Amino acid sequence: FEATLHLLGSAKPLKNRAPVHFHSGTAEVPAEVRTLDNRPTIEPGASVLVRLVLREPLLLLPGDRFIIRMWAPVTTIGGGEIIDCNPPRRIRRDALLARAQRLAAGTLAERTAQLVGEAPDGLPFSAIVARTGAKLWTVSSDIQRFGDWLITTEALEAKWGSFRQIVAEFHKANPLLPGIGKEELRTRLMPAAPPPVFEAILAGARQLVVAGEHVRVAGHKLALQADEQEATKRIEEAFKAAGLNVPPLTEVLKTCGVDPARARTLLQILLRDKRLVRTSEDLVFHISALDGLKERLTDRKGQRFSVPDFKDWTGVSRKYAIPLLEWLDAQRITRRDGDTRIVL
Repeated sequence: FEATLHLLGSAKPLKNRAPVHFHSGTAEVPAEVRTLDNRPTIEPGASVLVRLVLREPLLLLPGDRFIIRMWAPVTTIGGGEIIDCNPPRRIRRDALLARAQRLAAGTLAERTAQLVGEAPDGLPFSAIVARTGAKLWTVSSDIQRFGDWLITTEALEAKWGSFRQIVAEFHKANPLLPGIGKEELRTRLMPAAPPPVFEAILAGARQLVVAGEHVRVAGHKLALQADEQEATKRIEEAFKAAGLNVPPLTEVLKTCGVDPARARTLLQILLRDKRLVRTSEDLVFHISALDGLKERLTDRKGQRFSVPDFKDWTGVSRKYAIPLLEWLDAQRITRRDGDTRIVL
């Protein structure tokens, strides 16, 4: 951790990286004193900024005071106050010193801005409390607050710009998809932020639209090529014409007229637009067939029936009957009761 250290006038000069006994409260731990300005020796009576490296961990907070004693003989030679319990490990020496000077001399709001600014994704309120040793009630104007999450205005603007760039690149690489998944966007750009915080920040991004679990650029529309439009029509018509006795999904996609990857994407478009409904991994039905099935069951409201009864009513085999019944249960059109079901 980093701290301000005052060496007593009665003490001997203290060399950089000298071992000392560190005392805070009732704790005593061996430590090493490192000067942040790289001076080789701390002169008696001097007040300097240092980094103290403890041999054992202690629970400490900024603002805690401490004393140090010589390694031998064990006599008190100085003391000071902690300014940061989690300083960066890899930073230029001059930048490290300037940073410590700002934290030591700054107000609570200025120290908060410094710490939040060092976190590209922002920091939770609890982390700021732990890093400053004080509960915060107000923040400076260049800090934005999303619930218990703090992020600088500069970082927020940069995030919004990155959102727009990534989404635009996704559209270019995936012209048939509705947009990039929200979780994928969060993982790529704000992995440290909890999903609710990310969604609150995403909601403020201009020129972006959140639709369900996808994010797209405002005004983006799917632009199908001529062969893709024809393939989409073939896929839909194949399932629509089949009613409840649908053909194998792989067969329909194989014969639709485009390569398998694009065929799968076109299927997802039809599923997303609710023109097709997937009841299991391998079974897809046209929405008109399922709507017709629901209409037929309205005349049997309250009736108890078995799987064989359902097969007789619909003319489908068990291969289709079980997935259809499970879909009807999920839609709360039927309810399973042992080996039978009831039309609700």
